[in-house]
Amino acid sequence: MACWRSVGVFVIGLALLATATHGQTLSRMATTVHAVTRYPVFFHDKALALVGTTVPVAGGALNGFPVEAPRTFVIAPRSGEPPSRVSEFRGRLFDVGRFLSDDSRLGPLNLPPIISSVMGDRWPAREQLFVLTGATWSDPPAANDISVRAIALAPAAFEGRTVTLRGRFRGRNLLGDLPAWPRLSEWDFVLQSADAAIWVLGRRPRGSGFDLSPTSRAQTGRWLEVTGRIEIREDLPVLIADSIRTTQAEQDVMDEPEPPTPALPPPTVVFTAPAAGEVLVARDAVVRVQFSRPMRESTFADHIRVTYSESTMAMPPWTVTYRPGPMAIEIRFAYALAGGVEVRVEFLDGIVSADGGALPASTLRFTTAGG
Repeated sequence: MACWRSVGVFVIGLALLATATHGQTLSRMATTVHAVTRYPVFFHDKALALVGTTVPVAGGALNGFPVEAPRTFVIAPRSGEPPSRVSEFRGRLFDVGRFLSDDSRLGPLNLPPIISSVMGDRWPAREQLFVLTGATWSDPPAANDISVRAIALAPAAFEGRTVTLRGRFRGRNLLGDLPAWPRLSEWDFVLQSADAAIWVLGRRPRGSGFDLSPTSRAQTGRWLEVTGRIEIREDLPVLIADSIRTTQAEQDVMDEPEPPTPALPPPTVVFTAPAAGEVLVARDAVVRVQFSRPMRESTFADHIRVTYSESTMAMPPWTVTYRPGPMAIEIRFAYALAGGVEVRVEFLDGIVSADGGALPASTLRFTTAGG
């Protein structure tokens, strides 16, 4: 059996919402649960379509797809209860272990209760907990549907069958439609239609009036009709071609795009030391402020102001240091603060999180000891 290799990162990054020749935009990828668990790096954080039958997981608290332990695959519906019959499920796939436990995206995605139900107090390792978020469902492709999409969703039903498929020539996975290359020969190429794709092996992509290069992006988008036998290699369907010819372009039946990931709330201050309103604070204290998610360090400059509330005394020179790990800043003073006075630390408009969220303006006040 041919050795499979990971496709380069440069094409993986193009896979989600890739724009094909002639301006077509793909909203999701049709694949299988087996492929997802075999190539988790490729499918993480992508909109997917999967066919399967749900089973109870996490002791019956949740629904999901059956996968081999120690993995768990959870379906998190947008609303309602997933059906127990064979259905096509659509949503955004996350390998939760690829998040840090303090990642601010977890809350809006409603992942914390799912993680607790499956893992308890432990954080999942990579490839241990998969969640299809915002999931919706519909009937699977009809039994008489013989298309790239139908095969991508249920390759086992077509294994060993001879079929004729139509789709766009995509070269040697030049637009990142698939997670791996079978490397049978230098002429292997991808055939893509709707939100699905399949490797074509065994024949060079040329014939009467055409001779296509698998390494030429300029030639992608040409419509081909390929007849051959379906095989499954390393959890991906492939088409062993007997004949290839050009054909007329077909109009894809595309569903509405997946809804965007919920917008994150603005970043907030979650902890301060000294606390707001605290009195008898040591005059040599270091002010520490922690935020709800990673911040853009450069925006602290010129957007923090430290003054005495009522005193006309000069404030000691101070510096701000951002600590990425705890998502916090430290304000240190060159010498001791005045005693018995209120100190005001103002966070002005213009401070933003790493993802661009604006921190609301606020003020921290505390009173020093002595006087």
